[in-house]
Amino acid sequence: ITAVVGPSGSGKSSLLRLLAALDRPTAGKVVVGGRDLSTLSAARLRRVRRRVVGYVFQRPADNFISYLTLDEHLALAAAEGDGADGRNVLPELGLEHRSGRVPRELSGGEQQRAAFAFALAAGPELVVADEPTAELDAESAADVLSILKRLVTRGVAFVVATHDLNVTAIADHVIELEHGLAREAAPRSVRAPAVERAASSTEAKQILTGSDLAKSYRRGAEDVHALDGVTLSLAEGQVVGLVGRSGSGKTTLLNVLSGWERPDRGTLRWSENGADRSPADLPWRDLALVPQSFGLMEELTVRENVEYPARLAHRLSQLSGHVDELLERLGLVNLAARLPVETSIGEQQRTALARALVLSPRLLLADEPTGHQDAGWTERVLLTLREAAAGGTSCLIATHNPAAAPYFDAVHTMSNGRLE
Repeated sequence: ITAVVGPSGSGKSSLLRLLAALDRPTAGKVVVGGRDLSTLSAARLRRVRRRVVGYVFQRPADNFISYLTLDEHLALAAAEGDGADGRNVLPELGLEHRSGRVPRELSGGEQQRAAFAFALAAGPELVVADEPTAELDAESAADVLSILKRLVTRGVAFVVATHDLNVTAIADHVIELEHGLAREAAPRSVRAPAVERAASSTEAKQILTGSDLAKSYRRGAEDVHALDGVTLSLAEGQVVGLVGRSGSGKTTLLNVLSGWERPDRGTLRWSENGADRSPADLPWRDLALVPQSFGLMEELTVRENVEYPARLAHRLSQLSGHVDELLERLGLVNLAARLPVETSIGEQQRTALARALVLSPRLLLADEPTGHQDAGWTERVLLTLREAAAGGTSCLIATHNPAAAPYFDAVHTMSNGRLE
């Protein structure tokens, strides 16, 4: 197991794409399984990608064909090899009961685990994985890492780009990149900050209240209760954490609170000047989101994406200085003229956060906003959320990251669609 570490934008994903025969080097050569990839034809490179190197993309959804079930994905992948590892690993990753489901019916964490099974299905010599534990809770991540350690004893090699210290702890080798250059790896950690706590929820003004919220989905013959009687109040000026295992209902709760999905039961009350409003009708200055998919507009630059809510509100000239501050605070100044596709996933995630904060909304809902950040940028993101709360914004943060705990005023734990 080789871990590749470094800040967002340091070149980790580029290195992995070279090893996986997805890109060709401008200079030098890449040798995998005794094959110099820079000399191979397109047809032979395809054979390498099918049989020699398994690749796990950074975004879980990028690993799938949307209309195929997990079983069909495994059958397709295993057709190129012996298929033994992929089919054996599916139950061990806790996904055997999802074998007949299509990707959209899985949580983000379940998709990430399934992507590992597919990469292993053809029995490759090497598996290259880009931040495979970024969107997994600690228990699910531990399951994946135990599988990695077991497969190494069978002769499979792994190269893993990661910000996760649990991955580097089991690695045989660690390569640290900075601005595309390799250097000696040094341990990093997030220090717990001294943060000022907001007033308790009984004293602070309530912004959004959800009462007895329920949401179910039909999956074949199965009814999945994503939310089951959830009651939650959010107050101004507070940062509240929402934690729980992958598939526990965190994303569904955020979607319901934002008005993206309608609950089957229960009520939502948005209080403003004595009047109740539906979250679905709220403008960006009231309610902003950072979804796991980011939702950036690919034809706009990083700066234009951040400016977009201000442009819609006809306040761009007034808020240009605030845009500059957010770009500086989140390390995006030198990337401002690039398109999102020309930046790393971590940089895209920080762009989505800057966009959400540009109007200083009354409520911010963020789904895993540190999932693709290294330790230093995790701290910067969380401090940015604390600063937003100091200005009056209420923040609800769904996360698996234990380093976020010192930044929260309160924490709700979610399990099987319920708040504990």
